[in-house]
Amino acid sequence: MRFDNKVFIVTGGGTGIGRATAIRLAGEGARVVIANRSEMNAQETLEQIDGLAGLGLFVKTDVGQHDDIRNLIHTTINTYGRLDGIVHSAAIESLRGVVDLSIEEWHTTLNVNLTSAFLLGKYGIPPMIDTGGGVIIHVASVHAQATIRNYAAYAASKGGLMALTRSMAIDYAKQGIRVNAVLPGATDTGMLNRYAELGGLFHADLNEAWKDSQPLGRIGKPEEIANLICFLSSDEAKFIIGSGMVIDGGMLAEL
Repeated sequence: MRFDNKVFIVTGGGTGIGRATAIRLAGEGARVVIANRSEMNAQETLEQIDGLAGLGLFVKTDVGQHDDIRNLIHTTINTYGRLDGIVHSAAIESLRGVVDLSIEEWHTTLNVNLTSAFLLGKYGIPPMIDTGGGVIIHVASVHAQATIRNYAAYAASKGGLMALTRSMAIDYAKQGIRVNAVLPGATDTGMLNRYAELGGLFHADLNEAWKDSQPLGRIGKPEEIANLICFLSSDEAKFIIGSGMVIDGGMLAEL
């Protein structure tokens, strides 16, 4: 029960890595606020949390909207009286090079994937400081370090998220705020499914389609990423700040 009575916000908690993390946190005693656009997906996560006798709350949130993020933080504080951690997992993909990428899609991708992290920190850090500190974990991507064709906006947003992680970490370390990021490789999530479909791999076996991209020979599981997130969120990782921990089955290690 590493997170007994602690309060965590998980953005994108309705699916994928966000869902797996929310369930894991709740299973270890946390009260978890699911920030998600889809109420149906969020409720499915909450049902699994209830099955673990955990406590969860849904706050409908579009992380691309400034007012939604401010409301998310205020609702959490008003409900539970404190905030101990934020896991920022919500993101969108963009599959175009700069020539074909519209200005609107560029701004939308950066807004949802990067500006949201700035706003979560802006409104979430002060109440954490008030109660003695907290943690922020950004779910970045291997695309923060290396990328593939036609991923301009997504790669830029994740690279920026890693830079923001370092900046936030050093700015607020002495006030008890630990900020880190995880950099997953190909993981069995809805985003990977959408990418596969856009690439013409309709109804493909994702593990078969992606296994050669990672030396381990398979794609990652959301629960495996959640394990690392929960470690970084725990007191066991007190000396880790400003880090981007790669969890990619060896993808970046191989030329």
